[in-house]
Amino acid sequence: MNMYFQTSAYTNKGGRSNNEDAYKCAERIWTLADGLGGHDCGEVASAAAVKDTVSLWKNGNEPLDDDGLIGIIDKVNDNILNLQKENDTSSAMRTTLVFAVTDGRELKFANVGDSRIYYFKNNSIVAQSEDHSVSAAVAKLGEIRYEDIRFNEDRNKLLKVIGNSENLKIKELYPALPVQPGDAFLLCSDGFWEYVFEQEMEIDLTKSANSRDWLSFMIKRILLRTENKNNDNFTAIAVMVKE
Repeated sequence: MNMYFQTSAYTNKGGRSNNEDAYKCAERIWTLADGLGGHDCGEVASAAAVKDTVSLWKNGNEPLDDDGLIGIIDKVNDNILNLQKENDTSSAMRTTLVFAVTDGRELKFANVGDSRIYYFKNNSIVAQSEDHSVSAAVAKLGEIRYEDIRFNEDRNKLLKVIGNSENLKIKELYPALPVQPGDAFLLCSDGFWEYVFEQEMEIDLTKSANSRDWLSFMIKRILLRTENKNNDNFTAIAVMVKE
């Protein structure tokens, strides 16, 4: 069976003065990062993270196992820590990271922070990443509903982030997903998923013939909801699996 991954991507600075999000798409790998607002050189950290992720995966013979992918995360983290030491102005830069890789049969994904990936089969979400945030931890304990993470006051307090610690303590990743024509997946920063609910992602996917249409429908929702607001940067990569 011949399959291809139809990809569309978009980034917007939102209501902020600069865009600290970054993304990179290459053959069989998609990655996105969100430089943390309030820290120095967030845009440098996010750009370096996505570039290094792609380079390390390609140079490592494109691993799909947990050890190989966790090794990439650790090396990206080390690279950001080294960049911090090079210049006083970049000593506090941090970034989230999410990426997906495939061998054409299965897809694996990983994340650090609150940039997310959603995977869809039959236009419904069947898997997604878990945020490394205080509010996500509270939701996991059952103290708030998962859907209330968007509105929780602790949502932006991250428990894990690239460039904050030498040991991220990521020990295992999510199970591999079998890839079939008709599947789709979405990588996005928190500035994106904050304004698009999961059910809306599914609705927009159902009525879309291609990844560009799907992404466009979701962007319209964000623009309507953030008019005249000082909203965060928002970035997404939408991918449809086609025959």
